[in-house]
Amino acid sequence: MGPPSSAPHRLLLPRLAAAAARAFSGRAHPPAPSAHAAAAPTSTPQAFHAHLASLAAPSRAGHPATLPSLLAALARARAARLPLLPATHALAASAFLRHGRLPDALAHFGLLPDSVALPAPLCNSLLAALASSGSLAAARKVFDRMLARAAELDTVGFGVFVKNVGRRDGFDEALRLVETVHHRGDWINKSVVAAMVVDGLCREGRIEDAWRALEDMRLRGWKPDFIAYRIVSERYREAGRVEEEGKILKQKRKLGVAPRKVDYREFLLALLSDRQISEAKEMGEAIVLGDFPIDDDVLNVLICSVSEIDADAAIMFCKFMIEKDRLPSTEMLVQLCENLCKNRKGDEMWEIFRVLLDRGYCTSEREYHLVVSFLGKAGKVREAYSVLKEIKGKRLDPGISSYNSLMVALCRNDLLRPAKKLWDEMFTSGCSPNLQTYNILITKFAEIGESQEVQQLFDHMLLKGVAPDGATYTSVITVMCQEKKYKQAEEIFNKSVVQDPELASSVLTVFILALCKQGSFKTALSVMSGVPSNIESSNSHVILLKCLTDVEEIEMAFEHIKWIMGHCSSTFHSIMNELMASLSTSASLQPVTKLVHYLHSQGLADEVGPWMKLVEDVYT
Repeated sequence: MGPPSSAPHRLLLPRLAAAAARAFSGRAHPPAPSAHAAAAPTSTPQAFHAHLASLAAPSRAGHPATLPSLLAALARARAARLPLLPATHALAASAFLRHGRLPDALAHFGLLPDSVALPAPLCNSLLAALASSGSLAAARKVFDRMLARAAELDTVGFGVFVKNVGRRDGFDEALRLVETVHHRGDWINKSVVAAMVVDGLCREGRIEDAWRALEDMRLRGWKPDFIAYRIVSERYREAGRVEEEGKILKQKRKLGVAPRKVDYREFLLALLSDRQISEAKEMGEAIVLGDFPIDDDVLNVLICSVSEIDADAAIMFCKFMIEKDRLPSTEMLVQLCENLCKNRKGDEMWEIFRVLLDRGYCTSEREYHLVVSFLGKAGKVREAYSVLKEIKGKRLDPGISSYNSLMVALCRNDLLRPAKKLWDEMFTSGCSPNLQTYNILITKFAEIGESQEVQQLFDHMLLKGVAPDGATYTSVITVMCQEKKYKQAEEIFNKSVVQDPELASSVLTVFILALCKQGSFKTALSVMSGVPSNIESSNSHVILLKCLTDVEEIEMAFEHIKWIMGHCSSTFHSIMNELMASLSTSASLQPVTKLVHYLHSQGLADEVGPWMKLVEDVYT
C-alpha cells in the first residue's frame, strides 16, 4: 500500500509549522494580541465618549486607520452593552459622514433621543449628504424631524435638499418645501437657494419650471439674483429659444438682485467643507460661466476639490482663473496636475502650462521643476525637454530634480538613447548626478538585461563618491545573477559589506534569492559560508534551506544545517524555527518529510512535535 495522498496533510501544514517552531524554542509563545483585540471596552459612557472623540478628531479624518478604529471601538461598546451618550451618537454620526458612511451616520442619528436638542450642523450636513446621494426618502425623514424639533436649517442643508427634490419631483414639490420653511429659515440665504433651485431644474431640462420658479420665488421674498436669471436665460439660449432668453434678460435687468460675492464665497466654502463637491462644482460653473466675481482663494480650493471628481470642470475653472490674469497657487496646481495625470489629461496639462509659462508664472527653479516633473509624469517628454531648454535659456539652474524627473520619463518610455544624451548633457552643464539619477538608469538597464551598462554605471558612481543604497545593490546583483556573472555579483556584495553591515544583510537576502532562482545552489552555499560574523544572515540561511528543500536537494540542505550548527550556534534554533514555519508553504510534502525526518534522527526535533506526527503518518 502506497503512501496516502499529500493533499489532506497540506491543509495541516501552516498549523503544524507554527506548532513545530514553538517546539524548537522549548516553550510556546502566545500570539501578540492585535491593537483592536487588546483594547478593552471603556468602563463608563463618559470615558468612552472621550475615547471616541480622540479617534474621530477631524485632523485624523484622512488617516487610513481612523475608520477601522472607529468601527472597532463602537463594536467593542456594543459587545460590552455599554450605553452611549446622545453626544456620542452625534459624534459617531458626524465622523461617519466625513468618511462617506451614510448608512452608519443615519443609524446613529436615528438613535438620538427626542429629549435632547438636535445638533443643527450635523442635521444639515446629513440632510445635504442624503439628498445629493439620491436618498431623498431618508432625507425627507431627517427634514421632517428637524422641523418637528425646531432644528435650524442652513443654506447648505436646505439648499442641496430642495434643489434635488426639484430635480426629481419638479418645482411644485420644491415650492411646497420653500413655503414650509418660509418663516423659519433665519439661517438660509434665500437668494442662493433660489439659484440652486433653478439650476437643478435646468439641469433636468425643466426650463419652463425654472422660469416659473424665478417669478414664484421672487413673489415669496426669496429674491432670485443675477446668477439665477443668467442660469435660466442661458438654458433658453442653448435651446435656441431666443425670444424667451430676451424676456428673461429683460426681467433680470428690471428685477434681479446683484449677486453678493461674500454670500457665494461662504456658501462654496461651506459646500466644500461638507464634501459636497458635485454641488460646489455646479454652483461654481454657474458663477464662472456667467463671469460673476469669485475670489482667488475660493477658486484655488474649488479647483483642488473638483479635480478629484471631474478633471474637465477643474480645467475650465483653472483656465478661467488664468484668463483673468490671476495665477493659481502652487498647492492647487500640484493637486490639479496629480489628478490630470491620473485621468490621462497630459495634453490639457501642457496647454495650461504653456499659457502659464507665457504669462510669466515661473520665476524660479522651483516652479520650473514642478512643470518639468508633471510633464514627465504625464509622458509629455518632448514638452518637458523644451521647458528644460527654456530654463537654461534664461540662465537658470534646472537643478538635479528636474533632470531626474525627465530621466524617469525617458526610461519609462524606453527612450534610452535620449536618456544617455541627457546624461551627457548633465555633465556638460556642470550638474552632477546624485544617487537617484544613478538608480533610475541602473534600474532601467537592469530591467532590460544590459549588465555591462549596469556595471559601468555602478563603477562610475563609486568613482564619483556616490554611495549605493539597497535599491542600487538589488538591481546590480539581480542582473549579474541573471547573466550568470556570479563572481562580479559577489564582488558587488562584498562592497556592501564594507559600506554598511546592516545594508549588507538585506543585500545578502537579495543575492541568495537571485542565486537560488538561477539554480546556483553551490555558489549560494559558498557565499553563505564566507559571510562575515558581523552581518546578520539568519534570514538568508532560512531562504537557502527552504529553496534547497523545495527542489529536493535534501543532502545539500543536510550539509548546510551541519555547517550552521558548527558556525552559527547562537542563532541555530531561531534559524530552525523560521525554517519550520516557512515549510508550510512548500508545494510538495515529500521533501519536507525527508528534512523533518533527518532533523529528528539527529536529535534536532522534538520527538512528540506535530511535524513528527505528520512524518509518521506519511511513512506509515
